[in-house]
Amino acid sequence: MFEKIKGQNKAISLLKRAVESGKIANSYLFYGPAGVGKFTTALYFGMMINCSAAHDKRPCGYCSSCSKFRNFSHPDFLFTFPTPKLDISLDGEIKSAKILEEYKDYIKNKIENPWKKFYFSQNIEIRIDSIRMLEHRINLSPNEGTKKIYIVEHAEMLNEKTANAFLKTLEEPPHDTVIILTTSKLNALLPTIISRCQQIKFYPISQKLIEEELKNQRYLEDTEAKIFARIANGNMEKALVLAEEDSSEVRQNVLIFLQIVISQNDAKFIEFSANFKGSKNILQELISHLIIWISDIAYLQNYPENIINIDSLEMVKQLFMKN
Repeated sequence: MFEKIKGQNKAISLLKRAVESGKIANSYLFYGPAGVGKFTTALYFGMMINCSAAHDKRPCGYCSSCSKFRNFSHPDFLFTFPTPKLDISLDGEIKSAKILEEYKDYIKNKIENPWKKFYFSQNIEIRIDSIRMLEHRINLSPNEGTKKIYIVEHAEMLNEKTANAFLKTLEEPPHDTVIILTTSKLNALLPTIISRCQQIKFYPISQKLIEEELKNQRYLEDTEAKIFARIANGNMEKALVLAEEDSSEVRQNVLIFLQIVISQNDAKFIEFSANFKGSKNILQELISHLIIWISDIAYLQNYPENIINIDSLEMVKQLFMKN
């Protein structure tokens, strides 16, 4: 299953060797840019450790253990992440009915559409109640697996009180436990937390790999795949979101804007701009597309093979002449 994770061969090789040699650390820290596969790698690593298939087939993804991991229902798997105040018991009972429903929706989204952003109705952080529940669970014996797997996602959102409470757990975890922290903001973590973990670095995913994923798995055309891969800037998660959303309208608006620039029609520019007042997300997408056009203009003379908007080459040339 690790082949589904793109561009992280070094990290995956390190983890496979740890399992093959029997030298699995008790605490790991997966760090690197957002949207590059840190959580999925952590999940598959836990699956691999507990998989019942032949050694060279792990994780198989289909055995009872792997299936339970994929459904977040394995009794030896605990997933901790930033949430609103859960009012959660040591046994994992969430007492707020409203937040419980949101919590369930978050998990469902993580299983079915892990690249999609999920927004809670209240401010989120990793709270002391969640860490206390983890500390309680960590002292129990495994139910079914070889080891208990605890993933703490977005570990940079441990507040100071929670982070300090978590230090002792990281310092002396039981031998039958593997704790995996993930973060895209390494500098936001306490140095004492970092020092207690084996660090595994993750890297931005190449534009070529993102393009291939979008074409082979999302059936995008070459031009659209190139555009999304460039906008994603190494973030596979962002590329998949772009592929799922209908961005044709955004690209059409960019083309209209560029025609206005070429014609130097101030009145049309004012009219065009008025359509996007207060639309922050749309403006951000427009700017992302415009950056690609600026790159294309820069590439035209010396590196034409790098141009993304190859279906609008004449406009690229007109903009170059205006430059």
